[in-house]
Amino acid sequence: MPCPYDVLRRVLIRLMKDFIIKEDRLSEKERRNLSILDAIRRGKEISRAEISKLTDLNIVTVSNYINKYVKNKIVLETGLDISTGGRRPELLTLNRRYGYAIGIDLGAPQITADSYIIAVIMDLSGRILSKEKIKKENESFEQLIEKVMLVTERLINKSGIHLAEIKGIGVGIWGVMDRYRNMVRYPVEDGQIVNYAGLLSTLENKFNLPVSVEHDAALAAFGERWSGLGAVTHADNLIFVCSDSSCGFIVGGEVYYGSTKSAGELNLNPPIKGSGKPDNCWDGYDYGCCLRSRGVDLGISEKVKRRVAENEEDGAQILSAAGGKEENIDLEIIAAAAEDGVQVAKEELENAGKYLGVKIAFLINLFNPEVVIIGRGIEKAGSIFFQSVRKAIKEYGYEESVKIVKVLTASLGEDAVAAGAAALIVKNIFIGS
Repeated sequence: MPCPYDVLRRVLIRLMKDFIIKEDRLSEKERRNLSILDAIRRGKEISRAEISKLTDLNIVTVSNYINKYVKNKIVLETGLDISTGGRRPELLTLNRRYGYAIGIDLGAPQITADSYIIAVIMDLSGRILSKEKIKKENESFEQLIEKVMLVTERLINKSGIHLAEIKGIGVGIWGVMDRYRNMVRYPVEDGQIVNYAGLLSTLENKFNLPVSVEHDAALAAFGERWSGLGAVTHADNLIFVCSDSSCGFIVGGEVYYGSTKSAGELNLNPPIKGSGKPDNCWDGYDYGCCLRSRGVDLGISEKVKRRVAENEEDGAQILSAAGGKEENIDLEIIAAAAEDGVQVAKEELENAGKYLGVKIAFLINLFNPEVVIIGRGIEKAGSIFFQSVRKAIKEYGYEESVKIVKVLTASLGEDAVAAGAAALIVKNIFIGS
């Protein structure tokens, strides 16, 4: 008799695939467009016969679609391949100059020393051609919009690509989304609710381009699969973990958003008592409730700063690396100190690694993915941290799932969300071709 937990997991994944938002489901024609053009994109130079094998479409169907793509100049014929008998096959490649896409990452939810708005421009192959970023501050959403306009203008000017060649702009935003009202809640900070319709309309009016806004974790997952390296690009089931605040899912090769695009939040909504204060569960742990986010860097910096202040002798090396100023202590300084054997840094990285590893083990047990990618800045925590993450996953995860999963850091680094936002525009170009 199958384990009830395994049955629940299979049912949940099937439901996730079945409940992909109706307007995001593809028609048969759109699915074929995407399948064929993505095969060409990944194959660099490829024949019709190879495309037929990769897509499970018959050669006549493939040829009919290819003829249309060649006529519309999204695909180019590049010459003849070596014959294995009979007529030499014509090789095909994607016309990278057919159009370009802009992707914008509004930045991680909490403001840290290295928080940036990042914008990239991508060609049809998934290659990032140019990048711009601008520092984030504690500012209003209106001020954030102004910075988004500025960084986008700089990007276009820097790239040398004419605005008419750009097909659209994708934006990655943090928080719990409500797609029907263009609203997002910042759960990790203070529960503030922001309407991002102004961002959409300002970008659309300024650049006269279609603009879409998606959850940052979902985009990071898609970006890694579309433009990442190695095992990630071939995984049909993967999870991108944005530190401990949220995660993005690829299920059966498709992005899973949820019914309002708010899927993937890893934390509970804090219950409020009559006094206006959260209940005991929220306050009963060192960092609050065990399902409350510790922050983009898992609270490592604050813990180390506290311990350095309490015992300067133990943290002298860390303080020295930070120029003698506690406020300058960040994740990279702590990671370097841990590698040098500083006990305070090592202990806090190991504690945080175990905490995150347990959360990831739960996700692995539930979804049985091929790949888990860890990003959103926490990938800078270094080898000691990741040894602790992997150890906890092995201890708390079921062997059947853990033995096949690859746990990796984001191959695209800080560009993962912006790359995913641009790649989603490219995907839409393929679908509509």
